[in-house]
Amino acid sequence: MKRKTSKMYYFACAIIVVIVLLAVFGGMLKPHGLTNEDKINMITTEIDGKLNYELPPFAPNGTFLLGSDHRGFDILSLLLNGLKYTLAYAGILMALRFMVAVPLGMWSGTTGRGGVAIRAMQWVVSAVPAFLFLYPSLSGMYFGLGLNEGDKADPYYRMLFTIVFFVMVTVLGVFPLAYQIAERTRFYNRKTFVDASRLMGASPYHTTVRHILSSMRLELLFMAISEFILVLFLMGQLAIFNIIIGGSETLEWEDGLGYFIHLTTTGEWTSMIAYGAKFIRIYPYMVIETGIAFALLILALQFFLHQFKKQFDARPKL
Repeated sequence: MKRKTSKMYYFACAIIVVIVLLAVFGGMLKPHGLTNEDKINMITTEIDGKLNYELPPFAPNGTFLLGSDHRGFDILSLLLNGLKYTLAYAGILMALRFMVAVPLGMWSGTTGRGGVAIRAMQWVVSAVPAFLFLYPSLSGMYFGLGLNEGDKADPYYRMLFTIVFFVMVTVLGVFPLAYQIAERTRFYNRKTFVDASRLMGASPYHTTVRHILSSMRLELLFMAISEFILVLFLMGQLAIFNIIIGGSETLEWEDGLGYFIHLTTTGEWTSMIAYGAKFIRIYPYMVIETGIAFALLILALQFFLHQFKKQFDARPKL
């Protein structure tokens, strides 16, 4: 019997709807512009007959509720504009993992082949945190190719790094996911209705798609949300150590000193974390605000996942 829908499940769904709406319309809702014309080099105020000059970044105030970055861009506007890019990157990485893991896992589960290799790779990948696999190679590539130089970096190298980033993050997630799918496929493959389908002459493809895959749809959705959260968390970990994807802009902090700052051109959240982490002692609000927004995003997704499991009882049972 279907479980009665709880109020908490509706509340979790409402949170997800708000996140989606902010991602879609955040660029329109942002209170300040993010073009070259919107940059603020200096604010001049008069106090007791004396001119006071203030340079960005500006602390949170009535004009910039969350403060500004070194270009004078409003951080709240950057966050609203950048949410869609963060979700898109995580969504693409999750989708790439599924594109490989689903056919691999279902093939292994229905044919009984490749199970030992998938199990071994799953053990190897799961034995060590994904960050430790990714950071040494990605960090060497990122700084070795000069991608830390912002818009001065070679576009070809930037594209190459992005491709390597996507491939490595995808591969690390494929085998644990394929192992889960293979186990669930084997479970359904032993069901009576699947045996009946074979006896009636159904092809392996028809049996897999029509019966096994359709029986696993809620579990696959549950796995997709879990993978999405894992990818987001991994992107946040890498961002703390300045390993990010996406465009950036180079800004010289003080003329003639040779110190350059690299800022995101879109407001993508992990890029904002990487930028703010460099100035945590001087301007702590930058990384704290972005970090809180990122943490709330992950917590909201985790809350929805928990309510989803309770509502549909999608937890795998072996």
